[in-house]
Amino acid sequence: MLTRRSGPSFRIRLVVAGCLFGCASSPPPTATPVAPAASTSATAPPSNAPARLAAVARRLDALAVEFQAFWQEHGPDRKNGGFHGTLDRAGQKKAPTTKGVIQQARHLYSMSLWYERRGQRPEVKALADDLYAFVRRSFRDADGEYFFTVDETGAPTDKKKVLYAQAFAIYALSTYGRVFGVKEATLEALTCFRSIDRRAHDAKFGGYDQTNDPAWLSKGAAKETNTHLHLMEAFAALHEATRDPLAGERALELVRLFEERIVQREGYAAKEFLADFTPFGTPAVSYGHDLETSWLLLDTARALGRPDDPLVQDVARRLGVASSAAGFDAQRGGFFEEGPPGKAAVLRDKIWWIQAEALPASFRLYELTGDAVHLERLERTLDFIEQHQRDREHGGWFWGIREDGSLGERGDDKGGEWKASYHELRALVLTADWIRARGK
Repeated sequence: MLTRRSGPSFRIRLVVAGCLFGCASSPPPTATPVAPAASTSATAPPSNAPARLAAVARRLDALAVEFQAFWQEHGPDRKNGGFHGTLDRAGQKKAPTTKGVIQQARHLYSMSLWYERRGQRPEVKALADDLYAFVRRSFRDADGEYFFTVDETGAPTDKKKVLYAQAFAIYALSTYGRVFGVKEATLEALTCFRSIDRRAHDAKFGGYDQTNDPAWLSKGAAKETNTHLHLMEAFAALHEATRDPLAGERALELVRLFEERIVQREGYAAKEFLADFTPFGTPAVSYGHDLETSWLLLDTARALGRPDDPLVQDVARRLGVASSAAGFDAQRGGFFEEGPPGKAAVLRDKIWWIQAEALPASFRLYELTGDAVHLERLERTLDFIEQHQRDREHGGWFWGIREDGSLGERGDDKGGEWKASYHELRALVLTADWIRARGK
């Protein structure tokens, strides 16, 4: 079993390996008591909750249709393949035209998800097929890993290989291969996984060594939460697509690392670490990442056949409740970006992806806790998105909105190397589907 907060010789001891994906005869160990997360005054589910959730689902569906239409019309680069590198407010191509593997993989995931869950339309399949062809033709290296950026025609411009980027390649290829039955894509995802696992897995402390990721971490850090979050997400998708035992083992290892090392006793995930997962740098709470982690932990447990794992539910609840309480803007709705542990937010713009991730997180927290405050925050975040984050004139979502309602410093571009269709479409589609599944 794993020992909570074990010392520098921390190892993932997969005694769990024998019953890796849930053995009913041997339940997971009981969590050692921890300091409670920041709390709100819990309120029981209101009697009108089913009607309110049904209304939320309808609003999510409407936003999703609008959002998908924007990207389906403006995203594709019909000349060179893939999606355009940068789009202006109206959805027109603009400089810089560089395309990143993170960006293109995220679009590939989104188109695959839309096809699977919102009607198997040939035009959506054509977009996914083209994105897959562009990714494998332009980014894939001989070792099965993926370059960082290419020009608009697909010629490499930055050949560095960063674990964060490999995670999104694995995630997208696994999802595309599973949805469309393209075995070659899932094999490519598996090859990439095995390559990064050979070169970067830390057998002593668990997780993955990021010291060779070019210019990715603060000087002196060896690992970070964000990369490990997306590796976990990717390995879960790969396991679902292939049932590869090692992918499942590594996904569970990362889940346990979040439980034991990454999430701190105060109820937030430290951002960077030394090799042994000793927190590194000034403590800060990234509300969006913690909310995203909260629901992705639950989804990874589901993918591994452990949907009722009490340790996972405990850490997801503590992490989500704390960031929901600290990051929510009670005056205007929506979520701020970041703040010190136990103090008010200092980065107070409303960033598009944080509002998106708050939707599935708030719903899952409502399910986990039964506390009506999370239903209210789901509704009020949706209000903020509809009224401010969404561009009602041209479609798509703005990068950031300041407290006074003006656009943030990143301006009004709708697409870029770090702004694709992934956060919004996934959040809108999955949350609506979960709500409907609850009502059955």
